[in-house]
Amino acid sequence: MKSPILICGCPGSGTSLATKMLRHAGLFTGADSGPPDARKYHESQCFKRYNERFLSETISFSHAPKAVEQFEKHNQRMVERLDPLVELVDRDALLREYWGDSENLKAEAIWGWKDPRNSATALIWKEVFPQVRVIVISRNWKWRDLWKSSGTESGKWYRKQSTTALRDLYCEPIGLESTSVLQVEIHQLTTNAQFLGRVLTWCGLSCEPASRFHEFLNQVGFER
Repeated sequence: MKSPILICGCPGSGTSLATKMLRHAGLFTGADSGPPDARKYHESQCFKRYNERFLSETISFSHAPKAVEQFEKHNQRMVERLDPLVELVDRDALLREYWGDSENLKAEAIWGWKDPRNSATALIWKEVFPQVRVIVISRNWKWRDLWKSSGTESGKWYRKQSTTALRDLYCEPIGLESTSVLQVEIHQLTTNAQFLGRVLTWCGLSCEPASRFHEFLNQVGFER
């Protein structure tokens, strides 16, 4: 089984769109992550449940942190209780549910999972999967973006009410080596074919979608 790719970033930053693009390029995100053409989410439910449990254990709040103090408290408690948190994970059962009926893909597939909460829990997942690689999705939070009405309710909240300091925490998961982290700005991913190609290469996926960039964006359903 290849090393997994963990996708994270602040809610509202484009994690769903980026994951949808990667799925259309060949990334497997779990038998339980919904259809690849879905507009939102693309989250493996078994990994999501563990993220919710980790956050419930550290800050009694299973959702993505909504304040700097909350995020920092989680980070502190996660480091203090790292071993017990890691021991909560039944890796074999988790992977059985993740692969589901796609077990035959396990040996060769480029695989991973997406959840904004991964920004807070990446350190735990690195202990579970030591070779994990991390894609951090970010965006240039322009004024017009902050007041867009589209997207999930969670994403809209973060666009309208989160602070720059909170968004920065989502872009800087603690305890990771820089060589295992790829920073991806969503505007570049959706406007620059060469940048998309570099991201696909980093993931180990074919660069073919980048060679037909506009057709690929239409295939994904990206709304310019």
